[in-house]
Amino acid sequence: MIFPIILSIALCVLGIVAAFFKRWPAALISLAGMLVPHFTGAEIFTSGTLWFWGVAAAIVTANMYMSSIPPVKALRYYTLGGSLVGTVVGAVLTAPQVGVIVGSFFGAGLGFLAFRRTPAGRMNASFARTLTIFADVAIPGAIAFCISILTLSCLQ
Repeated sequence: MIFPIILSIALCVLGIVAAFFKRWPAALISLAGMLVPHFTGAEIFTSGTLWFWGVAAAIVTANMYMSSIPPVKALRYYTLGGSLVGTVVGAVLTAPQVGVIVGSFFGAGLGFLAFRRTPAGRMNASFARTLTIFADVAIPGAIAFCISILTLSCLQ
């Protein structure tokens, strides 16, 4: 029974790392880590929770491959770094589901704003384009981080 736990941890960590690389399906990798305990008999999450995160992972993965992500690596690192920190802080300080989701998106917003304050982050784009860039970068990573941190926090 130890192998499924190790596999789940490895997939969740791989999902977190994959989020920092452009075009890697990090949310699906993290979802696989969430599903391993379910299919090996450890009912950690309800089926509603699994469906919610499964649909979210499928949507952000499909959107990720259809969107145009700017090639600025620093934008990805700032935004996703803030999202990861926000996810962990949210999981530690509040109720797991709500804190993880709110912390992840709040951290992503702070990371994006921090990037915008750097010389490379000055964008001459409309508000709508800036919001689209933020969503294309932040949402897939935030979903992957939420799934991974929730799974890691529930494993025993």
